[in-house]
Amino acid sequence: MLADHFAILGLSPAATQAEIKSAYRKLARSHHPDLNPADTSSPDRFRAIQVAYETLTRPQLRQAYLEKRWYAQYRNEPLARQPLTLERILHQCLELERFVASLDPHRMDRNGLAQQLQQQLTDWSSTRWDAEKEISIAKSISTLVVGCCRPLAYTDCTALHRQLHQWFTQNHSAHLLQTNWLEKKRQAEKWQRLWPLAMILLTLLLVGVIWAASRNPM
Repeated sequence: MLADHFAILGLSPAATQAEIKSAYRKLARSHHPDLNPADTSSPDRFRAIQVAYETLTRPQLRQAYLEKRWYAQYRNEPLARQPLTLERILHQCLELERFVASLDPHRMDRNGLAQQLQQQLTDWSSTRWDAEKEISIAKSISTLVVGCCRPLAYTDCTALHRQLHQWFTQNHSAHLLQTNWLEKKRQAEKWQRLWPLAMILLTLLLVGVIWAASRNPM
């Protein structure tokens, strides 16, 4: 789900740069983790405020965000008005896993699924977590994303794993990522390509044996 950066800063989409900077200063002071040590959700809100400010004050990032925002509204997709936490990402992963499980493996749009996963990882990439306190949630997310990737081709899986690895590395959690599944995926696709050739060779061998037997009857 795309974050509503304007709502997070308490502004309208028509807000000026001066209004954005003013709102950021006010909210950053109010939600700074050092000033709210007892509030466990303060770091997430503070990070969301920072991301919103950086996105809306940098021309290229703002233009790209506005395009995504328009497209989300065009598709009637709701915008996230609250900071995206690791718990919410886990919930989205569980929903995505159920969706992938419901797809017909013979008729699914694999390219569409790969693009959806790529967009999800892009939306999640600004979320940070405590590598020690939230290790179990991060590990579950890693497992679920890998599970959702399994119907995809090896090239798509490689690109998604690279994106996932970068996100986990930023949060000092790269050790939680599963890597052996990519090699298994590569080997499986290699065998699928070789299987028809193996069947042809086996058929030719059997034909040769039959022909040789017919030439030399007992």
